[in-house]
Amino acid sequence: MLLWEPEPTPMKEVGVYDVGIVFTGITKGSKSPNDRVYFNQGADRITHTLQLYNEGKLKHIIVSGGLGFQQVGMSIAAERLKSFLVMAGVPDSVITVEPKAVNTYENSVESAKILKRDFPNQKYLLITSAFHMKRSALCLAKQGVEFDEFPAGYYTDRPSLNFDDIVIPKAEAIKRWETLFKEWVGLATYKVMGYI
Repeated sequence: MLLWEPEPTPMKEVGVYDVGIVFTGITKGSKSPNDRVYFNQGADRITHTLQLYNEGKLKHIIVSGGLGFQQVGMSIAAERLKSFLVMAGVPDSVITVEPKAVNTYENSVESAKILKRDFPNQKYLLITSAFHMKRSALCLAKQGVEFDEFPAGYYTDRPSLNFDDIVIPKAEAIKRWETLFKEWVGLATYKVMGYI
């Protein structure tokens, strides 16, 4: 996973962007009560977006993602992330919700439509989980969009040579392999489908 995830970008090296594009997939839509946002792994996608906005590095935010594989009747994933941003003080007027996409390919297609229609020829920053950045970036680039990348939501820490880290088995290692394998299968499938 250390070899797969791109290095984090120091905040001081991030320029100013007209639009930050955030893909969903980090919230629990079926958890109740519905008076808050419940996050899964990868919440840094949106918390780092909030930090970038607060530091004046983003002028507008597109949050892309609909129901995905969730059941009808649940709230739209992008709406949940928007509600978090608004609760944290981001003005409603600087957030665009894209509610149709159900996967990474559709996130890219639908976000590209918004960018070309509402924010043509501007400076864009793609914000998504580090393990998911390769596939996301390839999909968005396929739509003819030029952008920079800001990976977030890391599974990895700094490499360690501690005895416990090297010798003692850890359950989370299995989860990381599962996540990595799923991403590799996703990349291969998207390549076959012509999405990237």
